[in-house]
Amino acid sequence: MTVLRKLSIAAAMAAVAWAPAAAHAEDVIHCAYPYWFGFAPVPVADGMGFFAEEGLKVTTVFDNDRANVYPALETGDIDCTMRTIGEHMSRPLTKDSNLVVIGVIDVSVGADGVVAAGNIKKPTDLVGKIFAGEINHPGTVMTAFALKKAGYDFNKDVDVRLIATDDAQAVFEDPDIAAVATWEPMMSEIVANSSRPGAHILLSSKDFRGLITDVIIVNKTDYTKNREKYLKFLRGIYRAVDVYNKNPKKFLEVAAPTFKVTPDQMKADLGGVYYTSYEDALNYMGAGGRPAKLKEVVGALDEINVDLDLMDAPIPFAAIADPTAVEGLFKGKKR
Repeated sequence: MTVLRKLSIAAAMAAVAWAPAAAHAEDVIHCAYPYWFGFAPVPVADGMGFFAEEGLKVTTVFDNDRANVYPALETGDIDCTMRTIGEHMSRPLTKDSNLVVIGVIDVSVGADGVVAAGNIKKPTDLVGKIFAGEINHPGTVMTAFALKKAGYDFNKDVDVRLIATDDAQAVFEDPDIAAVATWEPMMSEIVANSSRPGAHILLSSKDFRGLITDVIIVNKTDYTKNREKYLKFLRGIYRAVDVYNKNPKKFLEVAAPTFKVTPDQMKADLGGVYYTSYEDALNYMGAGGRPAKLKEVVGALDEINVDLDLMDAPIPFAAIADPTAVEGLFKGKKR
């Protein structure tokens, strides 16, 4: 996804008056999440008054550093975060963690991927070659998934070099690097501007629809105690997604100032993003006895994350998510 997503804004957390867990009012949610346009339904729901209509106040701060966010979320110093399900499942998460997924917000459908040299035509051509990326990057996950399906072990059969995604464009200029994991707009920029002939997108999240899904994660204890305020939060988010689907111009006008970009800039970067509607959420979460699409994704990522040594052991879907959060969400409520 866009390079902006990787900005660690840990310092911003100190600028927000985070109330201690004991002082959380039932109608207040404190949320910390990465700077990523996929999460724009939250500021749009706030800006358009959807949370206020529910009697809910939501405070937010950008912070991509799991080392900051997850301890605060576990203890209840903050109430929620959002990130890819694959990242969420990585250490330190266990089946006993005080966290629960209550919804989905977006799916990457082209915003993440892998750029490869001209001689790398398919994922298996990476065997014995150098692959550069962050270990839990969506592009890395996709590559590991593709190689596993072809009967290869990403860690054993590929020479993996760990880099910061922000450096991917410079790293790819090294002729020894066969491929890099990256996201838009850097992915397209590398292909367009690389000095290496034949540079191309080898893998894209549009080929793995659903594997790179962003989820809404909350403190399980507070969710159990104050469930209704989180349902208010979800209603606001899915109403904001409705705005995007019906009037994207309005959505962008409200969202862009939060991210300090223009609506046109935001529109360009959202080309590879699909905001999940309430109906999508029902299917992803498996509400009302539906087959849970997210359960399939979790099963695939259990294997990949263990192979990449990002998890000690698989975690069952039932320990990760509560599908009932979205059941009947709008029954008797405004949408």
